[in-house]
Amino acid sequence: MSGEVIRGHEDEFANLSEEITSTGVTVYERLNPTNVDKAKAEFLADPTLVHPNYEQGNLDPDEVSRNLAKLDEIDVELQNSDLSDARRRLLGLIANDYRKQNEFLAANLAYNAATDPAEKAAAAEYHRQTNEALYGKPNEDTFYSLLRERLGKINYESLSDEEKNTYDSLISEIGPLKEGNVERFRPKPETVQRFAELVNYFFEGFLKHIPEKESYTPKEMCDIVNEILDQEFDDPDMVYRAEIKPGAKNASANHEDRRIYFPDDETKTYTPARAKALIVHELGSHVMRAIPYTDHEVAALSMGLPNNEEFDEGVAMSVEQAINGAYKDSGIDHYINIGLATFKGKNFREIYNIECELKGLLGENTSPVFNAVQRCFRGTAELPNNKDLAYYNGSNRVWKYIEEHIDDPELFDHLFMTGKIDYENPDQEAVSYEVRTKGI
Repeated sequence: MSGEVIRGHEDEFANLSEEITSTGVTVYERLNPTNVDKAKAEFLADPTLVHPNYEQGNLDPDEVSRNLAKLDEIDVELQNSDLSDARRRLLGLIANDYRKQNEFLAANLAYNAATDPAEKAAAAEYHRQTNEALYGKPNEDTFYSLLRERLGKINYESLSDEEKNTYDSLISEIGPLKEGNVERFRPKPETVQRFAELVNYFFEGFLKHIPEKESYTPKEMCDIVNEILDQEFDDPDMVYRAEIKPGAKNASANHEDRRIYFPDDETKTYTPARAKALIVHELGSHVMRAIPYTDHEVAALSMGLPNNEEFDEGVAMSVEQAINGAYKDSGIDHYINIGLATFKGKNFREIYNIECELKGLLGENTSPVFNAVQRCFRGTAELPNNKDLAYYNGSNRVWKYIEEHIDDPELFDHLFMTGKIDYENPDQEAVSYEVRTKGI
């Protein structure tokens, strides 16, 4: 094969990869409401509101339409390309995932725009299909098992008469509970201890940049993260930065913007333990898995290969737990909220009330409830969004992987240095291996 032909194939692959990447979207960012503070205040002040009156100013129908039309063109280009079967399959895999992301945005737009009951019902079904295609669906037996576990932590006999009335009302509001137990995986204590030792050693260079203080503001967290990026990564042109993001409620990593965002709230503070956990979660896991491939011709290695979210979130949660020295079930509230919406048909207000009553009876803080329920209904305020199933499912999957590979000398390479792949997916593992050894 002549050099011109090889170069032509390389250009075709690079061009198609770039075209596909241009259709990528950060779904949760697009579905975040733009008037959350105002809508929250109205919702909390008016108990008759079934859900907050959100404005979806980040959701652009023109962007979604352009992306879907572009993906249609890319499908034809791939079919008619001169690429090898391996390259065509890889790009087809990524393009299909980006289509799922944009289809889900289109479903949210369709539901929010629908007014006629029949049109609304059809849009809700479209939303369900695209939601499950992108994020999967909750398991009914797991949902009921988790809910019974939470309720089982309440000692009814120790409650006051008023609390007993609240409990009885809560049970009535939830409705009948399906019987049956699901044996849930939890890592062995020796696995957690060993992994914690390895994580502390692995991230020692990051953690030394956290100054000894009682607490840290979001601005101070940005400064700490940027110092780590500048001093601990051998890259003078480091593309990731930490910034304050107006309107943000939580710290998050955005790979489209190549930013780690912290809330624009100087009244918010982080304890030293929480600071360590956030740094290994957002920077040490989400960003660390992306940085080696930020300029790779296959952009999905840094943005995330298809269905990578569970594994990626699982890595971040397991590392966060290890740095805190204790395993903790992840994403239980998210799973229960999504289950209440999916299997019990509960709306925003009903789930908000259930969660507040449940946490109150357990002596837990109720202030995070609104934000958690908002995430469950992100995009429409009426239909469940399954994204946050990834916290529970991902943590379980990754801890199982860690337990099975705790003595593997390549464990940390697999978790952090092989790109944003699902290492339990044979096709993605093969892609990562090809990229690291021979190129794709």
